[in-house]
Parts: sequence; structure tokens; C-alpha cells
Amino acid sequence: MTRTIRVLAILALGSLAASVSPAYGRTAGEAYADGETRLAEADFRGALQSYAAAARADRSNRQYLQQYLMVRQVVALRERLDGETDTARWQRIAEALHAFYTRQKLDGEALALAESMHARLDTATSAALLAETQLAADLNQPAAQVLGALDEKKQTPRTQVLAAIAQARLGRRDEARAVLGKIELSEKSGPGMLYAVSRARAVCGDQPQATETLVRAFQGIAPSKLAGVKAHAQQCSDFAALASTPAFAAAMETKSKVSESSCSGGSSCSTCPMSGKCKSGGK
Repeated sequence: MTRTIRVLAILALGSLAASVSPAYGRTAGEAYADGETRLAEADFRGALQSYAAAARADRSNRQYLQQYLMVRQVVALRERLDGETDTARWQRIAEALHAFYTRQKLDGEALALAESMHARLDTATSAALLAETQLAADLNQPAAQVLGALDEKKQTPRTQVLAAIAQARLGRRDEARAVLGKIELSEKSGPGMLYAVSRARAVCGDQPQATETLVRAFQGIAPSKLAGVKAHAQQCSDFAALASTPAFAAAMETKSKVSESSCSGGSSCSTCPMSGKCKSGGK
């Protein structure tokens, strides 16, 4: 975090302190814990106040300040979203908020926003985002309906593989396999697509193909992201029948084949002494 950003954040904290007083009688840790609880309940303004209290009480704790800044930005984006009339800007704001909701496991917020996005945009991309959100909430029939409503010309490999997952979860394995048959995988297929195809094949009961595709997916994921994806795979219900097999255990040992700088594009690139030599250029 640069000095300028830190100074601006402190000034913002001072401004917020003049209007709220949520931390009296609490330690910085207690205020931060309250912020975490409120955020999990989607009480964004309440969380913001508690994070601000934590950051004021312990100005040396970077985590408190960064969490405050992040939720402050979310509150601002939510306010902007409501009044934004330009569709392109509205979409960018909505996508940023949806990504945040998904990371924080705020399923209700993510689903409501995805529904609004598809209602407004009505594209293959918005349909895929809504279906992914529904599948994450185990709303398989609604996901199948959203994807099934797409005109054939609107369908993409992403919508097709999601449709296959939905159909397989609903017990329609033949239909799911037929959809998968339309998807052509190649050496250039991205890890996201490979991972989704692996999920669909696993639910269809095609374990050898699912494992092989999963290994390919893991090999294409950056090292800094691989642990998170593997953790998702271990918890994903689509791999439930596969998770206890030696083949799945072996797949979990797969290493990434992607080269990556040691910092992996972290949140403090501007202060990194290697930023000038990094592939990202410190950006």
C-alpha cells in the first residue's frame, strides 16, 4: 500500500469517525470480528463501521485497514450501481460486485445480482454467470432452464458445459453426454473450460475422462491459484463419486506447468522492489 493511499485512508477513517461510534468499549480485534460477522450477513454499512473502528483502534494493522478499504469500495459500488444508466459501466460494476460476493460466499447477494444482470443484459455471458451462480447454490433445475432458453446461435462452449453439468445433476446423463459431445477440446483449451468439462464428466460417471481432464486443467492453472482450485475440487459435489479414488488423489498431486513471477501480482505491486522486472510490470 503506497503512502498516499494510506494517508487518504486515514483521512477517510477520520471522516467516518465523526459520524459513527461503533467501537466504544471494544478492542480492535473485537471490532474487526464484528465486521466479519456483519459482512457474512451482507450488512455492508455495519461491517464498514466496525472495520473502521478496528483500523482506528490499531493503525498498525494492515489487514484491518485493507478490509476497511475493500468494503468501503463495495459500499460505493453498490450505490453507483443503483443509479448507473450507462449499460457498459453498469455491467462492469455489477461484475466486480458479483466477483466480490462470490469470493465472500454471499450466495443470496450473488444470486440476486446475477438475476438482475441477466434480466438487463440477456446475453450468453449473463446466462452463463446466472447458471454458474445457480449451480453453486444447487439450483440445478433453474440453471437448466436458463441455459435451455438460449437460442442455439447464442450458445457458447461455456453455456454448453454448464448445461451438461445441470443435466447430469438432474440425472439426465445421456442428455449431458450429448451436450458434451458438441464441445471440442484442444491443446489451447483454457483451464476453466477443462475444469468445467471434468466436473460434467465426473457427474456423468465417466471417471477416467474426468480425471484426465482434471489433470490438464490443473497443469494450466498458475501456481499461486492452484491450491485454491484444488480445494474447490475437493469440496465440489460434482467430484463426490471420484474423490475417494486413487486416480483423484493422484490428480491432486498435479503440478502447474505455468510460469509465474514470485510475487504473482499481489496487492502491493507498487512497493515491490522487483516491480520493474516483473512480467506484470508492477501493475
